[in-house]
Amino acid sequence: MWFGAEILVMMQAGGEKKAKPVSLSAYAGAVCAALVLGASVGLGVSLVLPGNGGRTAERANEPTFFVTEVDDTSPMERNLSEGVVGNRGGRPAPRLLGPASAQRLGAPNPFLHQPAETLPPVSIADALDLPPEQDVVLLDVGPAIPTLVAVSLVQAEQERDEVRRPRIAIVLDDLGPDEKATRRAIALPRAITLSFLPYGRASHGLAEEALSRGHEIMVHIPMEPEGDADPGPEALYVSQSTDEIARSLAAQLDRFPGAVGFNNHMGSRFTADVRALLPVMREARARGLLFLDSRTSANTLAGRVAEAAGARTVSRDVFLDHAQGADGLLSQLDEIEKTARLTGSAIGIGHPHALTLEVLEVWARGLESKGIDLVSISVMATPEAVADPALLASSGL
Repeated sequence: MWFGAEILVMMQAGGEKKAKPVSLSAYAGAVCAALVLGASVGLGVSLVLPGNGGRTAERANEPTFFVTEVDDTSPMERNLSEGVVGNRGGRPAPRLLGPASAQRLGAPNPFLHQPAETLPPVSIADALDLPPEQDVVLLDVGPAIPTLVAVSLVQAEQERDEVRRPRIAIVLDDLGPDEKATRRAIALPRAITLSFLPYGRASHGLAEEALSRGHEIMVHIPMEPEGDADPGPEALYVSQSTDEIARSLAAQLDRFPGAVGFNNHMGSRFTADVRALLPVMREARARGLLFLDSRTSANTLAGRVAEAAGARTVSRDVFLDHAQGADGLLSQLDEIEKTARLTGSAIGIGHPHALTLEVLEVWARGLESKGIDLVSISVMATPEAVADPALLASSGL
């Protein structure tokens, strides 16, 4: 700028160049006119372009200045609320105030700090849509995030059924006449079921001893076999009347009040006769006893008649010591394990031979490590059987 000086303007007139002095006030007027023209052009452009008019109108009413205000809060409160680090001296720090619409830096984000919605109280069972028989446990993993864990007793039981380990029931029969062998059988694990011949002189006392040791006991009822073999005293025969069969069976069962059931000793002919079996199964149902079919014949009808009469019945799967020798016994034990793994359960029948008792004692202790459960015979029976009149009629019973 040239303050207090003259500006020479060359003007041309009639082909001649002349110098004319111009004053400072005239120059200032020209500059102001140029500024006004530029401002007018800029305002016009801003009004023509989209979106600018609205922002201009919004800002027209807002102050364009900033002032300072002293914050008299303590340094710790300010640091905690605004996230400010520093100001060790403890002096109040100035803060900037802007337009009313401006958001203070560090203010809580309204989208991240919404107050929790208040919901009406709802029971856990309703929230999870659970039936009344299910139990629900509230597991609080933190003060702000509770986790609901539903534990269904019904589902848990179903899952246990699905993964139930194979089960084996072992029944040793022909017990009673040989006291020494019987006592050795009683010394075996209590899950082994013991079946006593009713005519043994010491059978009743030995059965009581077996009960006291935790064994389930059965009665080994003599029944008529095929051929000339003698089944023993008080045997049931197909030639007997229905009443005779019922009375004889009842007398033998009465001697063993703690028995859970009975099975047939021999009986290949008797168990194939429907008429002879009917009073037997009626007696079993009346007493609430189960019948174990030893399956001494491939033609046995015991299971069918028991089902028709509504009696509980189970059937033998493997004879353990049908073949003589250790190899035969071990082979049969291997067979019963395979059957249990394949079908879920298996029933084996053995006798109080010295070798059988010795091997069973060792074998039974190893079942746990094989993932197999040794159980009593009653575990294998259905809880309740219902008579089927239609089946009775179709079977001619």
